[in-house]
Amino acid sequence: MQQKVARLLSSASEQHRVPSVAAANVVDGKVAEVAVHGWRDQERRLPMTAATPSRWYSISKPITALALGRLVEAGKLKWDQPVSQLVPAVRFADPVATERATVGDCLLHRTGLISGDWTWYGAPSDPAELLRRLPHVSCRPGFRAGHFYQNLNFTILGEVFRSVGTDWHAAMGELLGLIGVRPITRLADFVASDRAIGYGPNGFAPPVPAPDFDFEGAAPASAVCGSITELAQLAQALATGGQPLLSPATFAEVTRPVLSLGDTEWPELRSACVALAGRTVIYRGELALQWAGGFTGYTSHLVVLPERRAAACALSARGGSPAAEALAWSMLDLAAGWEPIPWTDRFCEQKRRMRRQGAAQLAARLARPEAPWPARDIVGRYSHPAYGELSIVEGPRLRFRHIELPIAARPDGTLSADASINGGETCWDLLPHVQGDRLIAIDFGPDDPAGPSRFVRVG
Repeated sequence: MQQKVARLLSSASEQHRVPSVAAANVVDGKVAEVAVHGWRDQERRLPMTAATPSRWYSISKPITALALGRLVEAGKLKWDQPVSQLVPAVRFADPVATERATVGDCLLHRTGLISGDWTWYGAPSDPAELLRRLPHVSCRPGFRAGHFYQNLNFTILGEVFRSVGTDWHAAMGELLGLIGVRPITRLADFVASDRAIGYGPNGFAPPVPAPDFDFEGAAPASAVCGSITELAQLAQALATGGQPLLSPATFAEVTRPVLSLGDTEWPELRSACVALAGRTVIYRGELALQWAGGFTGYTSHLVVLPERRAAACALSARGGSPAAEALAWSMLDLAAGWEPIPWTDRFCEQKRRMRRQGAAQLAARLARPEAPWPARDIVGRYSHPAYGELSIVEGPRLRFRHIELPIAARPDGTLSADASINGGETCWDLLPHVQGDRLIAIDFGPDDPAGPSRFVRVG
């Protein structure tokens, strides 16, 4: 078994060009295998270990749901409590959402907030500032119109913890301490640890160290960090009914499928659904819990077959890589005694297909005819109350957060900013508003191209 696991990790690391991977599984309610491969610091040739901390990113979300479940059990909170009653500073662009959006709606991403990250990514990492921006973030999908993945929902939930007299960071330590895990939840502590270095870019290019971003403003969505050994301890608790984290009744409630997401492209993975804590899917005919995370530098994946008391988890030190997901499903196959599916090969081909499609899309956009500029005076700063500032500088080029892109005018009256960044394609359209020979505003939707926001010229 150990040799088979070692081959799985080696193959995933090599095919996906990931400097370090780690995986574990649970058989009959007990941790069976913990394995690591590669370098926690490739440049210094420091080997990955089973105790090396890594970012779990969005696995933080279902863990946050478990911690909220403990507050529900203690009578301090209800799933159907409107968050604006608990946190008066919460205001959505949609007044219906302001009045009615509940703790459960935030967990299910159905408050109506549009999907996307640019409202918070690279913005001041402060919950109060993000709440100030919240009323200006589009609710175009509509309240409870469906599942729209938005981390600001968890900024709100972080303030819900405060409203009942606790702190999210402390709640994570208390919850995971029940299973002997001491999570790292602050960036400074993670960077100071003997952690795995995260790498980019997205794709198959040679890995380079990725920048460390502070996600304090959306910490309940993304800030939990720990080793593969600690993630395996969490997987073990989930495989055995959630105890001692939650009572059986509350654990069943938070992991119950609520919103359907449909099927995946794989026949073995069907009927994906959103639960209060993560997602569920039918895997090879059986209900599975599926928790995942990934962003700059790292990915994580955890899957559980509750009826079999089996689970698996994996970590990858490269952003945008499917290596962790491929390893988690492969390790679950071993834990369940099934013939392994070649998940590493499948996800590698899927990734290559996505890269080809992205490159083709970018090439088609760049090949469009150009047009004269709509105004002579376009250089300047433009501001939106939710997204902050963008700038147009000589070139001309668009600057937004940490990204700078060349701009071209198009015959339909729009401006376009298109380039390959970090192994992925960024393609944005902007609609200028001209007064005389001066650009006075720009309609730009970094998260929602179909419902762009008005950036007004500053000064």
